[in-house]
Amino acid sequence: MVTEDQIPGQNTDWLAAPPSSGLPPEFRLLCVGPTEPDWIGLTLQLDAVGCNDPKYKWVNSASEAMTLLRSENFDCIVIECWPTNLDDVRWDAPDLVHAIRSSGCSDPIVLLTRQPDDGLTVEACSSHCEILVSSALWSSRALVNVVQQSIRLVETAQQNHHHAVANHRRLVRERDEADHLLRQQRDIISELEAITQGSTRPSSDPADDTAVNNTGNHSAARQSRSLQIPEKIKTYYHELLRTYVIMGSGSLGGEIAQLASVLAEVGLSPRDTLSLHLEQVEHLVSGLGNRSSRHVMSRADLLALELVIHIGECYQQAAADHNSAQHDSDAASPASNCAKTASVDNAAEIS
Repeated sequence: MVTEDQIPGQNTDWLAAPPSSGLPPEFRLLCVGPTEPDWIGLTLQLDAVGCNDPKYKWVNSASEAMTLLRSENFDCIVIECWPTNLDDVRWDAPDLVHAIRSSGCSDPIVLLTRQPDDGLTVEACSSHCEILVSSALWSSRALVNVVQQSIRLVETAQQNHHHAVANHRRLVRERDEADHLLRQQRDIISELEAITQGSTRPSSDPADDTAVNNTGNHSAARQSRSLQIPEKIKTYYHELLRTYVIMGSGSLGGEIAQLASVLAEVGLSPRDTLSLHLEQVEHLVSGLGNRSSRHVMSRADLLALELVIHIGECYQQAAADHNSAQHDSDAASPASNCAKTASVDNAAEIS
């Protein structure tokens, strides 16, 4: 048997611990209706959920409601829909709600009606309002529950808006970071180009136009070589980049090595390969839309590193094969010379 003393943290003062309702103790309510409601039932309902000192304001016209909203703030607005069968219609509930939202007021709104109306429901949903259909209107036992639901609806909409704004700012920041990284990599390529041109120009020759022209020709040749990359290679690399970004390097090592050998056969240097890579990354990043670019940039950097390593190995292997062939030809030259000398001696002896 469990007694009250054995229950941890139990508060015996029930009046000091009202149920959690999400409503402030001094709940401020604006009521719009043709006649002033009887506040007794509503006050008892609010008191049951912890609102022991509610503040009520009642107006009987749309102009008074808009004037009051310009000077005061409310936790909730309850609007009684004016019966459409009467000649003296003081306001139209959808029009009043639209005017409230157009004024920049985002307070929770509850619409009271005696009978269901599809058009009113559509307008309420578009304006983030709740509808209470009850013949009791202000004396309905569900009024406080619907008010709580409208408050939660507005809070959820505000949180979603804040999350959307934060996500948009994050995407813009990541896109700016991606553009900055791409510019830095382009600058690296330009610096390497400038260093290469400076190293090919003779420093001891005073303003030799021939050297300048040769350097310009080499640069033009490199640019034309970069522009002469077959479209099939560009398309293949674009698809390889997309696949690498999605899957990673798990099963693409063979494709990367094969592409590196093809690029080496075409004659692309590592600098030209990086230019091709940056061009395809720019196309990929520009088509991301609302998706994050940080993941794309990190995977693309890994692909560029792996591809440049493979190309370096291809050129290193080609240089090693060339040196081996040159060594074999140099080793074969003395033997051929000896053979030629011996044949000449033999011919001299015979004669």
